[in-house]
Amino acid sequence: MPTIKPRINITVTDEIVAMLSKAAKQNKKSISKVALELIEWAIEEREDMYFSKIADSIDQSNPKWIKDNDKIWK
Repeated sequence: MPTIKPRINITVTDEIVAMLSKAAKQNKKSISKVALELIEWAIEEREDMYFSKIADSIDQSNPKWIKDNDKIWK
């Protein structure tokens, strides 16, 4: 079935193919769908780590607390 979505080719080890195949069979999905889900999960994890580092640096910078919300928006 043709698709307009971009495709990538990657070379993986036999162990990775075996793990992807097993996960695909257990979840009744294709190997490519399982691989895509894992890639998406990994990207989200990296984003979470990135924003966590930013939040930690802000938290360690001793930010000033403003009690009145109206002052924030002025």
